[in-house]
Amino acid sequence: MSGTSRILCVSVCVGVFAAAGAVAPAQAAVAVGKSCVDVRLPVALAPGLPRTEAIDGTLCVPAGGTPDRIDVLVHGASYNRSYWDWPVSPGTYSYVDRTLAAGRATFAYDRLGAGTSTHPSSVLLTPQSDAYVLHQVVGEMRERGFAAVDAVGHSFGSIIAVDEAATFHDTDRLVVTGLLHQEKTVTPPASIFYPAQDDPQFAGQNLDPGYLTTRPQTRGPAFYSATADPAVIAYDEAHKDTVSSSDLAIGLPASQLPPSLNAAAGVTEPVLVLDGGQDALFCGSTVDCADLDGVAANERSFYASAPSVDVVLVPGTGHSVALHPSAALSFAAIDAWISGC
Repeated sequence: MSGTSRILCVSVCVGVFAAAGAVAPAQAAVAVGKSCVDVRLPVALAPGLPRTEAIDGTLCVPAGGTPDRIDVLVHGASYNRSYWDWPVSPGTYSYVDRTLAAGRATFAYDRLGAGTSTHPSSVLLTPQSDAYVLHQVVGEMRERGFAAVDAVGHSFGSIIAVDEAATFHDTDRLVVTGLLHQEKTVTPPASIFYPAQDDPQFAGQNLDPGYLTTRPQTRGPAFYSATADPAVIAYDEAHKDTVSSSDLAIGLPASQLPPSLNAAAGVTEPVLVLDGGQDALFCGSTVDCADLDGVAANERSFYASAPSVDVVLVPGTGHSVALHPSAALSFAAIDAWISGC
């Protein structure tokens, strides 16, 4: 199937994007029974090293079900696992609930340096160590009996998922959200990030100076479009998290290297790229998000070894695609693609 026809397939299955700029109304709560358990998994920072760190995550399965497929969910910089199971209006914003309703399991975890997972020295956290941690998580899910494991990333979590897939080739499908490729150097934006130790929300946590968070009141302009619910943005501001400066300093420029030098060239799994059509971090620079075919052609040039690359741009939606009123469209597109539309 050609790249263009695959894009159309996803759109037709979801039943969206017939009119440019259309945004789905908020959805009623998803009626889903679920069984969830907290998991603490010892992990190593690199092959051959002891498992001295630990990640905390939540493993959920549909109530009464024993699915053989699981989505491993990798959050972005300054978020934690709650991004995937948002407590504000979860019937609209919970990727976990939507996925369980579709019959798959989920494992959302706090990356090292975020949430309740351990916080090693920030200089030890790099995209390579993050990818190796994700590799261990994927292996754990296989050992727990899941025959198919999908990696679903958001923003910096997508950078990690791409690196992991290109290095270990151990996932069945790769979903990349909040990450597009541009023809320019990307560096950690000082206008958004600053030392977490300078932020009142992290006072008393004894974080080393290499841990960053977002400056107050920057999340709305950076991560959301005008369609977003102010209550969601306010909750996001009040519950932001941390990221290591070494992660950003290494990962952001590397993610935008030319196709021949980019880690994406090593991905051999099918890829879905999904982003908001109004992503302030990527759209409007060297990427014209009004041109779906152009974005798709550009993305396919980076994932040159992938058997297929499908692209969805969600109208009226900013960077944090799961936290917009259009979330149901994003979730349905991902579900349709994983289901093999």
